[in-house]
Amino acid sequence: MNHTILALDTATEACSVALLHQGNITFEDELSPRTHTQRILPMVDGLLKNAHLSIKELDYLVFGRGPGSFTGVRVGVGVAQGLAFGLS
Repeated sequence: MNHTILALDTATEACSVALLHQGNITFEDELSPRTHTQRILPMVDGLLKNAHLSIKELDYLVFGRGPGSFTGVRVGVGVAQGLAFGLS
């Protein structure tokens, strides 16, 4: 079975998102110290648009839990939680 999975990682200075869809992995990452809150959602939006998907088509939403900075992990958790709550 093919699942569509969106992964977020904001625990380190690199901000990254990855998408697994139909067995293909696409990703975007950039070094963006202290700007993850400004970068993560546009990165998610861009990745989904390039794959011609909506957030509602995701089967799973996952995030990196570290190691890394506590604040960075909280950003990833908060974004994942906000996206998930928005879908329910």
